[in-house]
Amino acid sequence: MAITEKAKRKIILNLTGYLFLGPLLIYFIVFQAVPIFMSLYYSFTNWNIGQSVQWVGLKNYLDLFFNQVSYPYFWKSLGVTLKFVLLVVGGTVVVSLFMAMLLNTVKRSAAFFRVAIFLPYVTSTVAVAAIWKWLYDPLYGLVNYFFSLIIPNFQNVAWLKEEKYALAAFAIMVIWQVSGYYMLIFLARLKSIPDEYYEAAQIDGANIWQSFRHITLPMLRPATFYVLITLFIISFQVFDIVYILTKGLGDPNKSTLTYVLELFNHAFRYNEMGIASAMSFILFIILAVVTAIQFKVVPQDV
Repeated sequence: MAITEKAKRKIILNLTGYLFLGPLLIYFIVFQAVPIFMSLYYSFTNWNIGQSVQWVGLKNYLDLFFNQVSYPYFWKSLGVTLKFVLLVVGGTVVVSLFMAMLLNTVKRSAAFFRVAIFLPYVTSTVAVAAIWKWLYDPLYGLVNYFFSLIIPNFQNVAWLKEEKYALAAFAIMVIWQVSGYYMLIFLARLKSIPDEYYEAAQIDGANIWQSFRHITLPMLRPATFYVLITLFIISFQVFDIVYILTKGLGDPNKSTLTYVLELFNHAFRYNEMGIASAMSFILFIILAVVTAIQFKVVPQDV
């Protein structure tokens, strides 16, 4: 049976679509899907680079959870990361929302301020680390100088060297770097809120706090949901800035040893690819569970 002209056009159209989709599909299979399944397989093995693969079943997972002698920093790194996540997520939401609300009231030079605040987000992490290392310098840093101006007899602090301050110091770096991006997310949502809502609230006698609580916050739910999800993921996977400033050690006294940094150490410092693969899938499960909970608990609509 002869193919009609309409059927030919449909076939050509479908082939064209697959042709454009092909490179992306090949990239996903080769560089995403295959490594994921290989990593899952290696998480059940005792494989090290240069050695043959030895199947060990669930041993890697059981050792990570229960063998504190061989893997003393697994739970430590998980606890450090959870603290870091709380600091970064909470701090970034507050800072970015505050800046967005300020910029929402700015009429002149608004574009300049948006670009200036967004700039740290596109700055290299190496440059960010260098800037903050200088700012935190115990002798010449501006942070200590600022505190010396407002606190009498202030003693200089080695922010990156003292255990009780180091993790918070790293969190501030990340908050400073990413807040500009999330500020734009909140700002875009704020500008979509009709002014009539606030005018009606003002007529009803609502003050600024009541308008913020009953109008602004509910209308920001979709943006807040996106911010919480992405912030949790990026802060739980923090690695580069901690690696740069602690040389992969998580010092002082492992107080900045994040989960991904410990994963990296097992893979490339201790040559334990099986353990590192197991840690990567534990991380995947944690992120998936928390994301699912956020989808269930956090309201996404207005």
